[in-house]
Amino acid sequence: MAEPTRWTVSGRRPLAGGRSFGEHGPFEVVTGQALYRIDPAAARNRRIVDLQHAPRDSEGRVCFRGDYTLIIPEGRAVRKLLIDVPNRGRPLALSMLNRAPALAQPEREAGDGLLFRLGFAIASIGWQWDVFEGHALEAPPVLVAGRPVDGDVQCRVQPGSDRSFVPFGQLGEVAYPPLPGSPARLFERDDDNAPLKELPRHCWRFARERAGRLEPSDRFIHKDGGFQKGSVYLLVYRARGARVAGCGLLGLRDAAASLRAGDGPGGDGFEHVLAFGASQTGRALRHLLHLGLNTDAGGKRVFDGMHIHIAGGQRGDFNHRFAQPSSAGVPAAGQRFPFAGATTRDPATRQRDGLYAEAERAGAMPKVVATNTSWEYWRGDAALIHTTADGAADLPAHPDERRYLFAGTHHIGGVLPPTNTFALTGEKARHTFNTVDHAPLTRAAFANLAAWVEDGTEPPACAVPTRAAGTLTTRAAVLARFAAAGIECIDAERAGGLSALDLGPAVDDGLCAFPAVEGAPYARLVSDVDETLNEVAGIRLPDVGEPVGCHTGWNPRHPDNGAPELPAVFLGFSRFVHRADLPSRPQYETRARAWTRRLVAERHILAEDENLVVANCLARHAIAAGD
Repeated sequence: MAEPTRWTVSGRRPLAGGRSFGEHGPFEVVTGQALYRIDPAAARNRRIVDLQHAPRDSEGRVCFRGDYTLIIPEGRAVRKLLIDVPNRGRPLALSMLNRAPALAQPEREAGDGLLFRLGFAIASIGWQWDVFEGHALEAPPVLVAGRPVDGDVQCRVQPGSDRSFVPFGQLGEVAYPPLPGSPARLFERDDDNAPLKELPRHCWRFARERAGRLEPSDRFIHKDGGFQKGSVYLLVYRARGARVAGCGLLGLRDAAASLRAGDGPGGDGFEHVLAFGASQTGRALRHLLHLGLNTDAGGKRVFDGMHIHIAGGQRGDFNHRFAQPSSAGVPAAGQRFPFAGATTRDPATRQRDGLYAEAERAGAMPKVVATNTSWEYWRGDAALIHTTADGAADLPAHPDERRYLFAGTHHIGGVLPPTNTFALTGEKARHTFNTVDHAPLTRAAFANLAAWVEDGTEPPACAVPTRAAGTLTTRAAVLARFAAAGIECIDAERAGGLSALDLGPAVDDGLCAFPAVEGAPYARLVSDVDETLNEVAGIRLPDVGEPVGCHTGWNPRHPDNGAPELPAVFLGFSRFVHRADLPSRPQYETRARAWTRRLVAERHILAEDENLVVANCLARHAIAAGD
């Protein structure tokens, strides 16, 4: 049996200046590193790619370490622990569940304290090796015959302007520098599912321009004639020194198990352990479940519940050789079947599998709440968590699962004041960004999960578009209605989505042949819309149910940034009715409050968030009125 995780402490301080949170009193912030010792021969670790090739200590264990932050009450115990899975090094729970403002002053860092008032301690566990600031993991190297291995790495680039050279790091720094003098290939295509066209090797190079001269670079690629804005480029190159990326998932599991048992700085341990992951980290939790990593060394369940937020139907670059966990939107091992929890058959390969199959076999199935915005549906994969892969039939929810669409919302949350421009990059979308705030729905979904785990109170029934109800349809059908209203649209056939992938004969061993050969597309289905062009399915905030505009999960790229037929990443849009068609503010407040109180009664909104939801609606009314 592996040795328990060891914890070092580098700092302690009061949370939020010593503020007290009801019966649980003040909390403290503990920081340090967790040191893991993994038995590579244990059956529960068998699916971690290259673990057998990691260096071992004198007892045959694989050792590595990662950062953590633990927020615990001072001097008293709580029964529940939330594992907050950092997104590219950034903890999520305080901002997404406690409404803590970004870059908050210390007295505001806890937000409204929801999680602490619910009786949770929070542990943010570094799990990702390819981050350069924030919570990180020092994953062990892959060594074969004592030497680092070589292999292929792939990166996706879509520039927003014409330029002679571009960076190729995936949402950050370059994880694996190219091996000098080794083969490399660069492909171009019109969109993410279009055929790849390989560019001649002599027309591009690893370099950048500086002061009018070319200089070699391991972070940029330079192309004769330049890169065209909006086009998609796929770079495949040789690198050396793979890391065992899957150790990040083992770290999440073992840190949670250790804290639960009372072996860490958290005191006497915890009765219930939940996890929260959003976007990338929601996909990491899906991957952890698929690999069957929810048992401790004694075979007991580690996570009792998981809130998997805005992850859609994908997993990710978390467990293959030369995996880059920060990578997004590049076809690889984590974009393959299965997508749904239920065990089904892949129409492409005839394989049978399900996301929850391993957890069920081990008797370690957690309670799962999966919440998605409209954007994950329009990306092309969220519907796959509740339909067959061909989209022909609905899949019943697992008894321990709830699935919700937050209708009329998008990936990054409501954006105010209204804009169509990303502040950091200056890139634009065709229409004003979606303004609807889905945070109140996220908070209630998590609170419902916590009650489900703690005392068996079942959450509300699933709320997603379905074939049976006639609310699940094609993107083309919905876009035709927007086009008829004179609204500039994306091209439904070029909007992206998942396809059957051929990544070579060794992909099941974690060795991918890049680029993937894409086969038949899987279903790409979305919620239908009503006469107001708002979605008819899912949980509908008053912005959608009593609308003063339409709110979507898609938004075309701006012509200034190229490819205006393609969707802008992460974005939907809001388009408000004419001022003359608005109800008066008092009338609208009455309608919005009645709708919100219905959602409170249905437990989709916390009672304490009623006024916030109404205020949000009135803010949108003011935009439509031009106030």
